[in-house]
Amino acid sequence: MSFLGKGEQMKNILTICLSIFMVIGLTACSSGGGQKSGSTEQTSSSEPDWWYNPADSDDYLYGFGQAKKQNPSLAQKVATQRAKQSISDQVKSNVTSEIRDYMSESGLGDNAQAIEFSENTTTSLSDNVLNGAASDKYSKGKDGTVYIRVKYEKAKIDQAIVSAAKNEEALYNEFKASQAFDRLEQKVSNK
Repeated sequence: MSFLGKGEQMKNILTICLSIFMVIGLTACSSGGGQKSGSTEQTSSSEPDWWYNPADSDDYLYGFGQAKKQNPSLAQKVATQRAKQSISDQVKSNVTSEIRDYMSESGLGDNAQAIEFSENTTTSLSDNVLNGAASDKYSKGKDGTVYIRVKYEKAKIDQAIVSAAKNEEALYNEFKASQAFDRLEQKVSNK
């Protein structure tokens, strides 16, 4: 049995009723059902389907790039450049890694204090000429992000390697010829 007065009981009932109405109201306002109000558009990821399903080909390398900029033209250029960088990294990439450890201890016995510091730095450099790399997929997300896929023929990589080898061979032959002329010049000048 309750020893509360009628006024106190009314306050409790009123507080409980208001709490129930607030919970119901907040629940009704917060449920969106996965759609925007007045729209049939689904609130899902804005990345294109091909973004997470990279193409696999015996004839092409693919690179993916994305950019979100205020200027759409700049976004497209940056995304394309990032995709080409991805291909260049697949062709050849020089990776340099460095780990630095520093340890110091000072003091005696139980008063000794140790300091330890570690740092890891990795740099990846890629320098390739990608003649003929072209974007074959383009998509613009709901938030303005530009997604680009660039493809590059694997046969062109082989051509570039052969061309580079021929160039290196020509440079080496030129160097050897220069050395031979230097030796001949020395012999002639020593006489």
